[in-house]
Amino acid sequence: MNTLPDHSSFKTSDGVELAWLESGSGPTLLMLPGWSQSAAMFREQFAGLSDRFHCIALDHRGHGESERPDHGYRISRLACDVREFIEFRGLRDITMLGHSMGASVMWGYWDSYGGDRLARLVIDDEPSVLTLKGTESKQAATDAGEIFPWTTLVETCDGLVAPDPIGFTRGMIENMLSDQLSADIHEWILAENLKFPRKHAATLLFNHSLQDWRDVMPRIDLPTLIITGKASVVPWRSQAWIHSVITGSRLEIFEEKRGGHHFAFLENPVRFNKLIAEFISQS
Repeated sequence: MNTLPDHSSFKTSDGVELAWLESGSGPTLLMLPGWSQSAAMFREQFAGLSDRFHCIALDHRGHGESERPDHGYRISRLACDVREFIEFRGLRDITMLGHSMGASVMWGYWDSYGGDRLARLVIDDEPSVLTLKGTESKQAATDAGEIFPWTTLVETCDGLVAPDPIGFTRGMIENMLSDQLSADIHEWILAENLKFPRKHAATLLFNHSLQDWRDVMPRIDLPTLIITGKASVVPWRSQAWIHSVITGSRLEIFEEKRGGHHFAFLENPVRFNKLIAEFISQS
């Protein structure tokens, strides 16, 4: 495993200690992990990018090495946490990268604070809506990338708390990964996920799935890179739709055999890091 920098922490306005990782100097790259993931999962980005960039990854409340309170598991609060962290560290001209739910947190930030302190965005494999109303058309579902129809969402949130939360989580994670990653990495990713208490994971997933960001996308006016994979659990056509409504955005689709799964930054870190470095340097 790559060596990660030591964790630091700060306290939010509602009294929660949040942990982050930080290394390198240069333009700032702030990485937001997905649902139940941790900052440590960006280890390949710290290894491959911190020689040129100021790399930071934040553990959302309840995740990774952050404190695990019994409140605040909503996208709106996570976006506020990010804002408070940015102000605490005095960051500006940020490239904000959101993987999976981390992109929803990024969109929540944009919805509340606009592009303040931001220079560019990286959307890494996240649908604009995970759960749609039954009145939506088939085309809308394709564009949105719905992956948790109502019944599936309820069953998933229930499965995270009983009767076998660990086994259920393992199944979810395995569905997002390929056999190109070793069994040891699969187990490490599962262990990082399980740092987030399952009852809070269910609460956050429910809230996260009901957010609809389709009206936010056309208002994004910063340089934007969108990354997805042909074999990802997130339908790649949903990322193409996002690309179509964000003026001037760039879409990169990883083919299945070239790391084209939900965790492309771990499946093919060399290509992923190259894309990020080029995007920051050229935009």
